Amino acid sequence: MSDVEELKEVLTTVSELVPALIKGIIGSVFSAEAGRNMGAAAANFYKELRAGGIPNDVAVKMTEDYVKTFTSLGELIREAMSRKGVRSEAGHEREMGEEVSKAVREAIKKKIAGEQREEQDD
Repeated sequence: MSDVEELKEVLTTVSELVPALIKGIIGSVFSAEAGRNMGAAAANFYKELRAGGIPNDVAVKMTEDYVKTFTSLGELIREAMSRKGVRSEAGHEREMGEEVSKAVREAIKKKIAGEQREEQDD
């Protein structure tokens, strides 16, 4: 096999594998499960702030900033992938990102509501 043929074979293999790999990465970052995990991480972050004596309003603001870190990272990944022409199977990166953001916001709201109920009960 000539070097040209070997290079062609390698490039063909790479061109088939890389898009699947990128789709897998996008799916893992923007899946419902990833949203639940980020929500749980944010809720735990808030809980630890409160347990450390941080006032509620400050803890909420810090948690919002913490979540923005996740969503900003997701936006960067999504932008980079769209610039390169990489799309999810259905072409719904934005919708997946919105689902993740929604799941994170809902988890935070539930956790904050639970913490506030606990404070009122005390």
